[in-house]
Amino acid sequence: MQGIFCQECFSWDRVRCLFGLDYHDKAIQSLLFSAKIDPNALWREMRVGIYSMPPYDQQPSPIAEIDLIPSYHVRLRFKHARLVSGARTSNPMTFVFASLTYSLESEHVKDRFLATLPYGIVSTDSLDTICERVGSKPTSQELGDKDGYVAWEDINPVLHILFSTCEQRSLRINVYLPPTRGAI
Repeated sequence: MQGIFCQECFSWDRVRCLFGLDYHDKAIQSLLFSAKIDPNALWREMRVGIYSMPPYDQQPSPIAEIDLIPSYHVRLRFKHARLVSGARTSNPMTFVFASLTYSLESEHVKDRFLATLPYGIVSTDSLDTICERVGSKPTSQELGDKDGYVAWEDINPVLHILFSTCEQRSLRINVYLPPTRGAI
């Protein structure tokens, strides 16, 4: 496992300004280089939803990710610019930084993402405290006896939190650029 210093590379304060940038942008490559990872070796195309069905399954996937959950407790996802609002490129087929997942699921604190999270959220925050930090109530939520989610779809990037109602803490925090209208 990488230490907290390496997780700092992916702290919210450092990555929030990178959303919408081209994968090859100097700032994105600098982030990955500072974490001492070879992004090209970890890059993997995703075939999810409609993209795994004919005729789309024969085309290059418009979604890719770099999964660093085992070492840094984060996952970065890139999408074609045409699929997200907030892409900062004119080429619709360029992969842009579109989503970041922070993993907080482990029962052991040392095995969670420990650097800065969006809005100053702390993994042990209650739902009321999270709402206070974000500054508004979630736009959608579905909470069960064991877990559920809360989401703020009216902000860009969107904030989506998987929350354990049993343990009263966040399990996973996703921040992502909203889809463009009419995107498949």
